[in-house]
Amino acid sequence: MRIFLFVFLLMPALLVAQPVLPLTGTDFPDAIVGSVLTYDIETLPEYNEGADLFSEFGFKSLMVQEITWKAEKIKVEVYQMNSAEGAFGIHTLSLVKCLQRDTLSPFDCNSPYQYQLPYGNLYISVTSETGSGIARAMYLPVAGAIMQKNPQRLIELPEPFSQPRLKNEQKNLVYIQGLTGLQNSFFPWQELFLGVRFGMYAIFLSNSDNELYFARIRFETPADMVRFLTLAGLMQDGIPIPNTNNNDGLYREFQQLDNGTIYFLQSQVPLPITWVIAPEK
Repeated sequence: MRIFLFVFLLMPALLVAQPVLPLTGTDFPDAIVGSVLTYDIETLPEYNEGADLFSEFGFKSLMVQEITWKAEKIKVEVYQMNSAEGAFGIHTLSLVKCLQRDTLSPFDCNSPYQYQLPYGNLYISVTSETGSGIARAMYLPVAGAIMQKNPQRLIELPEPFSQPRLKNEQKNLVYIQGLTGLQNSFFPWQELFLGVRFGMYAIFLSNSDNELYFARIRFETPADMVRFLTLAGLMQDGIPIPNTNNNDGLYREFQQLDNGTIYFLQSQVPLPITWVIAPEK
């Protein structure tokens, strides 16, 4: 199944606007492929109580199908989002105890009751109620068939997440673009983003001496950036300052990349951003 992923990387970006193509009986002749259920932004709350989170990430549509092999039933859900970042964000905030990673794609997650992955602007989830060996054996073929019928470009992470310290902790990487996403994450930054419009890749690095949070944050406007820096204690007399130690003993530092993007670091002991993003020697 890895082979056709390389072919999909060459497909034009216009394909992301196509409706999701469902599975049919010809894809799995030995199974019963159920009818298609579809949901839009208005009807999604009837199906998924987490509709607010999907809406925040740019939800477009949901396709649901059930596939039955004898006594085993598999459910496949394909959420179509407005962007690959939206699909990646939903995926990263949905991960629970992955037993296997990096099978059909670099960011997928396989567990007894679910296989999930972000694939272009699609978030694909394949689940079973039993988690039996027979059911689990069908997760990858079902997901692979959806991918083959709906070719997408794999998401490319921005710098500096290819650097060694960050790549080694990629299982802790999330993408967030609103307060609902923050509330569904373990990042303790809700108060820093009040009234701020943003999108960010954030990662947690841990060792015995320090808990370190690092993010690449893109702001919608310069005013959003100023508000964030003010709430983070990185403004003094209206002027940005490169780092600070707050009253809780937290060290914070930022580095501006352009008019709308920064690197941001928070840790228990002073460590510079340059240490986090240092390339491999």
